[in-house]
Amino acid sequence: MHKGRDVYYQPYIYAGDQKFRNGKYSEAIAYYDEALDIKELSSIYLKKSIANKYLFQWEESIAQWDIYLSIARLSKERREGAELELENLRFAKQQHEEYVASDFDYNIQKLSFSTEELEYFPTITGGDEHLIYTHRYISGSKPTDENLFEAALDGISKFGVPLEGNLNSRLNEGAACISPDGQFMVLTVCDRPDGAGSCDLYYSHWSPNYGWEIPKPLPGAINTGRWESQPSLGPDGRTIYFVRASNSMERDRDIFVSTKDDEGNWTKGQKLPSNINGSDRESCPFMHFDGKTLYFLSERSPSLGASDFFMSTRINDSTWSDPINLGFPFNSFGEEFSLVIDKSGQFGYLASDRGEAIVPSYDGLSALDLYRFDLPKHLQPEIRDNYDLVVVDSLTLLPIGEASVQLFNVDGVQFFSGTSAKNTGRVRLMTDGGEVRLSVYHKGYLPYSGVISQLDYIARPLHGNNVATIKLIPIAAGKAFALRNILFELDQSTLLPESEKELTALLRMLEDNLDLNVTIIGHTDNQGGRAYNQRLSEARAAAVLSWLVEHGIQPTRLTSEGRGMDKPVASNDTEEGRALNRRTEVLLR
Repeated sequence: MHKGRDVYYQPYIYAGDQKFRNGKYSEAIAYYDEALDIKELSSIYLKKSIANKYLFQWEESIAQWDIYLSIARLSKERREGAELELENLRFAKQQHEEYVASDFDYNIQKLSFSTEELEYFPTITGGDEHLIYTHRYISGSKPTDENLFEAALDGISKFGVPLEGNLNSRLNEGAACISPDGQFMVLTVCDRPDGAGSCDLYYSHWSPNYGWEIPKPLPGAINTGRWESQPSLGPDGRTIYFVRASNSMERDRDIFVSTKDDEGNWTKGQKLPSNINGSDRESCPFMHFDGKTLYFLSERSPSLGASDFFMSTRINDSTWSDPINLGFPFNSFGEEFSLVIDKSGQFGYLASDRGEAIVPSYDGLSALDLYRFDLPKHLQPEIRDNYDLVVVDSLTLLPIGEASVQLFNVDGVQFFSGTSAKNTGRVRLMTDGGEVRLSVYHKGYLPYSGVISQLDYIARPLHGNNVATIKLIPIAAGKAFALRNILFELDQSTLLPESEKELTALLRMLEDNLDLNVTIIGHTDNQGGRAYNQRLSEARAAAVLSWLVEHGIQPTRLTSEGRGMDKPVASNDTEEGRALNRRTEVLLR
């Protein structure tokens, strides 16, 4: 009898495997134990360890893995891999214990419009009214081509719809990202005749008249003969984070960042440092609206499964904090996919084949769905809110697209350098609620200089329907305008570095209009004596003139003068009024 049992231990393993695939892990373990009673095989201990893990029986799972390591005949490379998996198992035990001990409600809910088809790669704007995502039909058991869909985030909508316009085709379009204002998209397009490789990064503008324009390859060197995909636009208007590899399956998959130059061309891209890009595959980057917090997917260890979500904070242009594993329930024992976080930092959306479960589905491809979740405090980015600007012609009030827009915080640090939307003139400012200095320029118009204060946020509520209108005045002789972000050292005529962008806008206007001459006029507030302020205003106007000459403008086109404290535009009784009076004015001749 024992001899017969010794011959037929395999059916117990097969039965255990079947129970395992059906999610009946306790019954699977019972069959594996029957097989072990007949014949001790290292592979059975490995199967038992995984089944115990899926039952969250951590000590037993670790014990079974230890036995597997002690008796298995492994090459050096395979043994190193198995020991690494044991470290992952111990890490998962710790993470699960922290998850169970937490009283936070992650509130993971399937979105109302997520269907039995495939939905993944969600992307959101800074206004969060809609979710754009990649949709793929399933014909029989075989997925068809990818397309981009959109659905309202109202908790009611039952279906998403293909994006309006000319984005989707019979080829694959997906893995998209959208600018905070919802007017510009970068997407992944594959196998196009005008592409550089298998998959490349393309762009499209939104038109209120007919929807999304036909996508075109991003200009510059960003697309190569390799595989470029999974873009994430930074909120600064000039950076894209994306994934590059030999192809979609290779292990050389890393996260890169590309920047846009003043001509609108994108650089080839620089690989993020080694603490972000390890020796394993990284993918699915999402840069939050704070411009600092990066979420991404990695196969590194220690991990909970095959791939996990991580987060890292950008310290400066070349340095990032060591990534943090997001832990349960965002990560599971299986493959993760992609996620995005709302501007508030308090919730987000992810694509998953498991929903609330931590144990992976073995029919996962047919169940890839979109979910909403809440985010605990320690994993949240900085809060941002949206404040909309629209650039228009002062005479016709028609929108001006592709105007250069520069935004700075109160300390003079630039956090946006982009353009107004091509067809709507819109710019969405993602703000922390602090004062913002802005500089706007478009050829044929006077440069615009202004400040958005906290009072402006109150007058036009954040994330409301109102927008701040930036009226650009057409160039004409005799016109005058003030540059309010030309800044100097206190009581001196030395230009501060943060004045550079505003001076550059003035320089561009003079370069674009070679028949134009100007007078630079300095103004001060009433702090100090009249003679003192007169000298200071003259010196500051002369400093601006000198800067322009140093940057190539003929001196014969320029004059300067100071008007001291004699021409105030606001009351000198408040600091706000005095700030308005301290200005550099430009008169066209």
